[in-house]
Amino acid sequence: MAKDRKTATRRAQILKAAEKIFAEKGFHEATISEIAKGAGLSEPTIYEYFPSKEEILFQIPAETSCRLGELIRFHLQMAKGTASKLRALIYILFWIHQTDPNYAAVSYLILRQNSRFINTEAYRTLRENLRPLMDVIKEGIEAGEIKSSFTPYFIRSVILGSIEHLTTRKLLMGTEDNLLDYVDSLVELVMGGAGQDNNPGVLRFNVTVRSDAVQKTPVSEVAQPKRRCPSKSRKRTQTNNNPGG
Repeated sequence: MAKDRKTATRRAQILKAAEKIFAEKGFHEATISEIAKGAGLSEPTIYEYFPSKEEILFQIPAETSCRLGELIRFHLQMAKGTASKLRALIYILFWIHQTDPNYAAVSYLILRQNSRFINTEAYRTLRENLRPLMDVIKEGIEAGEIKSSFTPYFIRSVILGSIEHLTTRKLLMGTEDNLLDYVDSLVELVMGGAGQDNNPGVLRFNVTVRSDAVQKTPVSEVAQPKRRCPSKSRKRTQTNNNPGG
């Protein structure tokens, strides 16, 4: 038991140090020696827990996603309705990237470039811990709170794609954006676009325009956008008509 706790502690030390080094220097520039120094361990000790630098990289999201999964399951137990559950999920996903920018950098700027990651057990663990998002979307469709014309996969892609884009923008541009400020906007975007139109307070009406009442405007009088690029059609025509070309 004590040995297991020591192993877990050492692994956590190594992964946290590696996460910081990878985020600051990139995967290829980082060295095992630097990771060992950051973890307060010797270089040979690192290899007692991980066989390679790449394996350390792959284990970072596996460990963090387990913590993420626990948070998600806990908060979903208290949320009622699709909108509330989606908000809890989106909040947690934004929160992890806002409070742990090193993890965000590893996830979006480094792991996305490694095609081998999707074939690892760590990737399967990550997907499993994010499965509740798909479950909530499917439940929303079955309950009639989300339009059935949208597939669960599409809605999940909109949510995760938005979170990835906003987080990556913050990382690359170094903005002071608080990612949590986007939570309600993303929920409203998803539920407003995919939610069922059951609001009786919204007035809808149609307008019919009679053809004899429409004043026709000559094409020459219609405002045209300014041409931004010079036309090359005349030059191209001359070139094509030149037998020597």
